[in-house]
Amino acid sequence: MKRKGCLRSRMPTDGKRYIYVGNGNKVAVKAIGLFRLQLDSGCTLDLEKTFVVPSFRHNLISISCLDKFGYCCSFRNGMASLYLNSNVIGTSSLTDKLYKLNIKVTNGNETLHSSNYGIKRKLINENSSMLWHRRLGHISNQCIQRLVSEGILDTLDFSDFQVCIECIKGKQTNMRKNDANRCSDILELIHTKICGPFPTPSWNGQQYFITFINDYSLYGYLYLIHEKSQSLDVFKNFKPEVENQLSKKIKVIRSDHGGEYYGRYDGSGEQCLGLFAKYLMECGIAPQYTMSGTPSQNGVPKKRNRTLKDMIRSMINHFTLPESL
Repeated sequence: MKRKGCLRSRMPTDGKRYIYVGNGNKVAVKAIGLFRLQLDSGCTLDLEKTFVVPSFRHNLISISCLDKFGYCCSFRNGMASLYLNSNVIGTSSLTDKLYKLNIKVTNGNETLHSSNYGIKRKLINENSSMLWHRRLGHISNQCIQRLVSEGILDTLDFSDFQVCIECIKGKQTNMRKNDANRCSDILELIHTKICGPFPTPSWNGQQYFITFINDYSLYGYLYLIHEKSQSLDVFKNFKPEVENQLSKKIKVIRSDHGGEYYGRYDGSGEQCLGLFAKYLMECGIAPQYTMSGTPSQNGVPKKRNRTLKDMIRSMINHFTLPESL
């Protein structure tokens, strides 16, 4: 890269005095510095540990280095967009088999001073309701307003709230919502269901999650688990927490007839009581098991798990549809 836009530089060490190019030749590195580019979007792009190579005819930016510093790129129809925190900060067009980054045209007398180093332009509006809509799993406008009124979120600007294409793509369904009879008090009935396995595990290796949902308030707990056999261990953590916090006892647990809840099949083909079912008996909790092939009997956790997956799909769509930003 040429010296224009350099904020600071240093001489290369012995191991970095040369770099190898595509044809196998090595070229000399004159300096290593920090460069600031003024993009036509009004944002700035700081390139750290940039090699100054006088023999290069073009200034080249490594996509892998941008990815390491948290940037991401999308390519489509001869155009490329550069993102940071899900916001477009720069664009480029394909020219002579290279993507040329659109730089702000400046006066020849303008210079960049090293005193500006360390001042980062704020790329996102933290008071945007649409930003928090996406951060919180694409929840509704009413839910965000309730979080603001309860003091959980600071005052937000709702003027930018608009129809969310990611929500339409991620949450569309043909199912109708039917009326349901709820319990009259909390912890009278707890719905539970395990969802998974998912093809991509979490950062800690979990491929399942289990939910416990209060039938009265529909308030739910979610736990990430590695395998279905952990359902009892998770329930042993969930039960004392909610009972101590609410000063009430869990009376009924409703689940499907799966082996993780009722028990596994033995060699004779009979389903024997498992550890989860035996623990419910010890605690005096009445189990309710739904019939196989009747999802309507266990609709609460199924709908909640579907809602959670819809939220994830909406968030994924947000990062895979740059034109909707």
